[in-house]
Amino acid sequence: MDQQFEGIWVPIVTPFSQGKINHEALGKLAQHLVSKGVRGLILAATTGEGAFLSLDERLQMTESLRSALPKGVPLVIGLNGMDTASTAAQAKTLKAVNPAGLLITAPPYVRPAQDGLKRHFEAIVEAADLPLIIYDIPYRTGVDIAIETLQELAADPRIVGIKSCGATVDRLMRLVHETPLRVLIGEDTQFFAALAIGAHGAIAASAHYRPELWVRIHELIQHEELKAARELAVPLQSMIRALFAEPNPAPIKAWLANVGMLDNELRLPFVPASAKTLARILSIANRLNEL
Repeated sequence: MDQQFEGIWVPIVTPFSQGKINHEALGKLAQHLVSKGVRGLILAATTGEGAFLSLDERLQMTESLRSALPKGVPLVIGLNGMDTASTAAQAKTLKAVNPAGLLITAPPYVRPAQDGLKRHFEAIVEAADLPLIIYDIPYRTGVDIAIETLQELAADPRIVGIKSCGATVDRLMRLVHETPLRVLIGEDTQFFAALAIGAHGAIAASAHYRPELWVRIHELIQHEELKAARELAVPLQSMIRALFAEPNPAPIKAWLANVGMLDNELRLPFVPASAKTLARILSIANRLNEL
């Protein structure tokens, strides 16, 4: 199994300027995150407003990030779609830029049966012939992926991991201990608990804020220093809650704009976060400066 799919990954936001992707800002933000020790970046995922990005924009972002970053920094591309054939065709096109892998959701809205889910992921990985991380987020897709389905999918060595959102502790335990998949927690508030029970890492939108803290917490837990990790993780929870006080990624973009990393611009139907939410984020950041 590919060991690179562990540690802290950031689903990087997509900076915009007058409706276009701001590749310069994207590159600078990526450089900042990587310099703080994050393992890799996910582009065009939920936090990156991937639902509003074209296939060409995904290709362009991959190339510009690869130019901005040191050689070897892994880049995973997010992709989702209701229709298996078109999603597989897009995945095959993305192979041309040779990403480290693809992050693929279950088909949203249509709620297929387990066999349909299995065949959906199989068709995509066959078309792309790239490592695939399954993005399990049933409160967005409307469908649960059964543990048994994941076990069957994991028989293909190209299906390497799962980003888990909204899972119970019991399900997380089963993912970690009953599948060979790399389990990356995608529910930021569950970060500490998931790592403590054996998850391999996180894909955390909130890690745009102080990514070095997230990296340090992961390192401490890897070395079984739970008390020290908890002392960092507990105060960080207030910031995580603030960064999700409005639809993601609006609060994160508001904070990044405030510190001069990008313009506070989103694509509709997303709108910028309120002044109240930004004030709350800045207040918490002031309290956490000594952490």
